[in-house]
Amino acid sequence: TFLHRMIGSPEPAAISNPFTDVKSDAYYYKPVMWAFGSNITGGTSQAKFSPDASCTRAQVVTFLYRFIGGR
Repeated sequence: TFLHRMIGSPEPAAISNPFTDVKSDAYYYKPVMWAFGSNITGGTSQAKFSPDASCTRAQVVTFLYRFIGGR
């Protein structure tokens, strides 16, 4: 959500929601779909995003690395 807001809250790049634990009325729905569609994250499994879990430092560094273009 912080990256999504930092760049002006663009519309999500993801077309469909693969995560059963991310509902379309959640405040983090668009940021999650944007991050997934932008290949910044793939969730914690193919069907789960785990939005209530804490991010580790390693996960945050990975998100930032992918965000700036590292693949």
